[in-house]
Amino acid sequence: MKREEKRIGPEIHRLDRRLSRNLSAHVREEGLDEITMMHGWIIRYLYHNRDKDIFQKDIEQAFSVGRSTVTNILQLMEKKGFVRRESVESDARLKKVLLTEKGAEAQETIEKIVDHIEEELSDGITEEELKFFYKIIHKISENVEKYAINGSREEVTDDPDNIK
Repeated sequence: MKREEKRIGPEIHRLDRRLSRNLSAHVREEGLDEITMMHGWIIRYLYHNRDKDIFQKDIEQAFSVGRSTVTNILQLMEKKGFVRRESVESDARLKKVLLTEKGAEAQETIEKIVDHIEEELSDGITEEELKFFYKIIHKISENVEKYAINGSREEVTDDPDNIK
């Protein structure tokens, strides 16, 4: 039997799926099972941008998601009490997206979960190995960007907390 050749894309995909399932399980265990992964990303984005006015279009751009999708997500998040939308005086059509207290508390809980998972992920890995890992991931990201087909390009950054 021929040994299967390893490929970067499928390995990253498998790891992403396992990490997502693990994070979702931890979130459910904390009683936050009504938060989807996308809700979590948006809550985090709003939490870390509390000092700025954030509008739906900002969320669309930050996550490369279409208007109707973001509208549906925000409506559901508003119904669940994680966000609220507030009209802007200068333009009644514009609505700021604000994190509620419930949303901020959820982010703080999720942040603790993520910190715990990060500790588990780096168990037995040296600082040197982590630096090398981040260097390789950055190069792969640059290659994805360099060879992307029109319309699929995203900003590549050294900042692992940058969601784009």
